[in-house]
Amino acid sequence: MKTPMRKELKIGLLLFALFNLVNLFTNNLFPEIPALHFILGGLAGLAFCQTIIGILPEATYLKLKKFKKNL
Repeated sequence: MKTPMRKELKIGLLLFALFNLVNLFTNNLFPEIPALHFILGGLAGLAFCQTIIGILPEATYLKLKKFKKNL
């Protein structure tokens, strides 16, 4: 049985593609701007977290969602 991709996984992959696209263009134009590297690092970290959440097994995913709802 094929399960559809979760929205977290789709968002993570989209953010990772956006990170790679922005990184490709800005490395040649603005090579030494620390704030840009900081923002790109945050974007890559967010993409990584969303991707990991999106590929969790169903039971773990539901536990995480329940924990988030209880916060």
